[in-house]
Amino acid sequence: MIHFPKFISSRSTLLGFAVVILLCAVIVITLLIQVDAWSRAAFDLVKNNTQQVSLVMTMRDAVQKREMTIQRMINIKEVFARDEKSMMFYHMAGIYANARELLMQTSVDDALLENLKKLDVSVAYAHSYHNNLVEALVFEDIEATELEAIISEGRLASIAVLHLLDQIVESQAIRLESVVAKYEQSRLYTLVIIAVIFSIIGVVVLYALRTSGRQFKHVSRLAIIDDVSGTYNRRYFDMVLNEEWKRSMREYTPLSLLMVDIDYFKAYNDNFGHQMGDVCLFAVSKILSGQLKRTADFTARYGGEEFAIVLPNTSVEHARLLAERLRRSVEEARIKAGHEEVSPWVTVSIGLATTTAEYEQSSEVLVKAADNCLYESKRKGRNRVTDEMIEDLE
Repeated sequence: MIHFPKFISSRSTLLGFAVVILLCAVIVITLLIQVDAWSRAAFDLVKNNTQQVSLVMTMRDAVQKREMTIQRMINIKEVFARDEKSMMFYHMAGIYANARELLMQTSVDDALLENLKKLDVSVAYAHSYHNNLVEALVFEDIEATELEAIISEGRLASIAVLHLLDQIVESQAIRLESVVAKYEQSRLYTLVIIAVIFSIIGVVVLYALRTSGRQFKHVSRLAIIDDVSGTYNRRYFDMVLNEEWKRSMREYTPLSLLMVDIDYFKAYNDNFGHQMGDVCLFAVSKILSGQLKRTADFTARYGGEEFAIVLPNTSVEHARLLAERLRRSVEEARIKAGHEEVSPWVTVSIGLATTTAEYEQSSEVLVKAADNCLYESKRKGRNRVTDEMIEDLE
């Protein structure tokens, strides 16, 4: 069973639940904002890393093209043609330098900065050999053995530069994978937290609805139930009687009303006390309700020691039989009476009125008729049933 904080469970209103839901909503919004911030940060890192890799690849491409240009110059016999190729060599040097400058304008971390320092040393070493080799090929003022040595050293220097560039690309790829993995992990954790919070909100809302539903039923019951007798109260009786009156009018069916009064109830209270009087009212109410078999039949405390029973679609003959059964049931319950003039046991007097509702009549006609019949039962000695049709009383 889930136990909620006292602040929540002790409130009859939804204030506590609203606070919890609001707090959860704030946490969810905060997490969503954080996820957006993480997404932006990850996107910026990926964008920066991609740009760096692109610039490093441009530098690598420039170095390779410089090396290819030198190889072509070596194979070209004409000096003029070699001079034209040397322009390409210097152009690639410019592209390399421009990419190197743009690379430093990105967000360079310490690892990349350290690799670039090593790269600059290798490039500076290779640059001198390449420049000497290009000048030697253009002006042809160097011996063959010396040219071969410069070519060999330049090739080794280029290989070293390319190797460093490959290392930079590889390290950036590893860094990119790390950034993506961390972002995915943080996003997963955040989504799990959000799911948990939404689950908590769902549980709180469900608990709130169930609690408020029970409270609503309890309050609704208090509004229509009489505290002493445990049956329906006068207000609800008036509502039900009006509804049944309208139904009788629509469907043209008989409607019967029983007015039940406990005989000598004042004497009962005087002899046994009001607390026992309340117990007696409750017991009689249970006896009366227990004899009603149809769900449409309705019992209410009309006031004091008086009860009203509404019997929809019930003729006077059937209502009379039920009223007699109710009278006997109360007497046979053997509840000691406060006044033994009628019986040593508690008894009831019942007035019964039956009619078919007409448009020019109101339910008050039926209540008045049943009340008159109840008065007749008392006048004739109590512990009896008196019934009349409304038409006979007009």
